[in-house]
Amino acid sequence: MKKLLVCIACALFCISSNYAQNKESMLNLKERQIAAISGSAAKGDKPGLTTALTAGLDAGLSVNEIKEVLVQLYAYCGFPRSMGALNTFIGVLQERKARGINDAEGALPTLQEVSRSVEYGAANQRKLFGRDAQGAVLAFAPAIDQYLKAHLFGDIFGRDNLDWKTRELATIAMLAAMEGVENELKVHIAHGKYNGLTDTQVDEIVTLVRASEWKPEPPKTFIADDKVTVRKVFYKNRYDIMLAADLYMPTDTDINIKYPALIIGHPFGAVKEQCAGLYAQEMAKHGFVTLAFDASYQGESGGMPRHTVSPDALVEDFSASVDWLGIQPFVDRERIGVIGICGSGGFSVCAASIDPRIRALATVSMYDMGRATRNGLGDAMTDEQRKAMFSEVARQRWREAEGEEPRIRFGTPEQLPDNANEVQKEFYDYYRNPKRGLHPRYLGTRFTSMAALTNFYPFAQIKDISPRPVLFIAGENAHSRYFSEDAYKQADEPKELYIVPNASHVDLYDQTDKIPFDKLTDFFMESSCLPCHSHR
Repeated sequence: MKKLLVCIACALFCISSNYAQNKESMLNLKERQIAAISGSAAKGDKPGLTTALTAGLDAGLSVNEIKEVLVQLYAYCGFPRSMGALNTFIGVLQERKARGINDAEGALPTLQEVSRSVEYGAANQRKLFGRDAQGAVLAFAPAIDQYLKAHLFGDIFGRDNLDWKTRELATIAMLAAMEGVENELKVHIAHGKYNGLTDTQVDEIVTLVRASEWKPEPPKTFIADDKVTVRKVFYKNRYDIMLAADLYMPTDTDINIKYPALIIGHPFGAVKEQCAGLYAQEMAKHGFVTLAFDASYQGESGGMPRHTVSPDALVEDFSASVDWLGIQPFVDRERIGVIGICGSGGFSVCAASIDPRIRALATVSMYDMGRATRNGLGDAMTDEQRKAMFSEVARQRWREAEGEEPRIRFGTPEQLPDNANEVQKEFYDYYRNPKRGLHPRYLGTRFTSMAALTNFYPFAQIKDISPRPVLFIAGENAHSRYFSEDAYKQADEPKELYIVPNASHVDLYDQTDKIPFDKLTDFFMESSCLPCHSHR
C-alpha cells in the first residue's frame, strides 16, 4: 500500500508539472454530431443522415441549429443535397414527435435584409479569414467573387444563430465527404483554425467523416458504467489502414493534465465491443485513459480483403495506437502501457519487443497464435496434419483465385458439433452466448490466413522488452496456460507470472469476479512511476 501511495504521489507530481492544454482539444458531443450530419448529408447518405440527425437531437442540438447546417450545405453541395437533407430532417422530427419527443427549436437568426451588399460580405470575409480573399479563380471569374461576398459570406455567414467556428466545422465536414475538392478543403481547414478549431479537432472531423458510414451503433457485450465516458476515434497505421477504436475516459477527466494510458488488444478474431471494451472501461474507472481498438481487417477497422489475418499488421496496430494516444494533449506519452488478451497477447509481446514506447505490458490468457496454428493446442498436431492443412489452404486459394467466395473461419463454430471438445464448448459459451460475448461485428477470419500465421514467432525478441516490466496473467485451469508459462521463462526481468485460482481461459474475458483488475492497476501504476523518476 505504501508503495502504491508513493507511485500515486509521483504520478500527481508529473501531472501537475505539465503545461496547460487547450480545453477543447477534441470535439465535444454536439460538434461531433454536426460533423456527422454535415458529412452524411454531403455524401447523400440518407440512412446515415437519419442516424446522425437523431443522435444530434439526442445530444442537445436544437432544430434551428441543424436547419442552419443543412441550409449552408447548398452553398457547397448544391440545392438537391440541401433540400433532400432538409426533407430527411422533417421526417426525423415527425417521427420523434409521434413518439412524444418535443425537440427544442433554438434561436432564430437576427432579422436581416434579404440580400446583403458585397461590401458587407467582404467585411465578413476579412473577419473570417483574417485577410482579403485572394486566388487565381477569383481573378479569373470576378462574378463568383461577387456571389461569394454578397451571398455566401453576407447572407449565409451573416446569420448569427451559428458562430463562424461552427460553420467552418460544418464546411470542413461537407468538403471532406466530397471528391475533387482537396484545395477547397485545405483553404477551409486554414479558416477553421483561424476561427478556433485545433489541429486535433480538424483531424477528427476529416477522419470521422471519411471513415464512418453512420450506422446505428450495436450495443456492447457489457453494461456501460456512468463513471466512464466513451467516444469513437479513428487513426491510420503505417499500412494506411484506418483503425477504429473506442476511447474510454473517467467522467471527471481534466484534459488540462496528462494521464497514464493503456491500449487494450482484443482476442484473435474478436472485436472491441467484447472483452477488450470491458477491460478498457474497468481500467478507465481506475484512473487510466484507455483505448480498445479493432485490429486491421476486423470489426469497424479498414483493410481489404476483409477478415484477413496479417501478423505484421496486427503487431503494427499496437504501435499505431501508441502514435495516436501519444499526440493527445491529455495523455502522457511516457506512460503508455498495453494489455493484450488471448491472441493479441502474442501480438502485443511482439509489438513491445520492437517498440520501446510501450512502457509496460500485461497479457491475459495469452495465445501464441503462431505456435497454436503450427502445432495445434498442446502441440498435438502431427507433421502429416500440418501438411494436410497447408494443402487445404492451397486448394482454397485456387478456389478464390477462380472467383469463389472466401472461406471464413470462425474462432468458434456457429453451431456446436455433437463431438465438441471442452475447449470448443468453452469458446462457444462466450462467443455464441447472447448473455456474454455474442456481437454482430464478430465475423471470423479468412481460412487462407492460417498459412501466414504459421510463420509468426512472437517470442523471438521477447528479451528485448527488458528492462520494461511484463506481467503474464493466466487462469489456473486454462487450456492456454502453457503459452504464458513459456513466455515467462523466455522473458528477462522484471517479469511476473500471475495465476488466477479456479479460472479457465475464457473466465478472464468477462468474469469480473475473477479478472484481477486491482493487480493490473497496481502493475501499471507502479510501472508508470518509472518515467517520472527519469524527469526529476
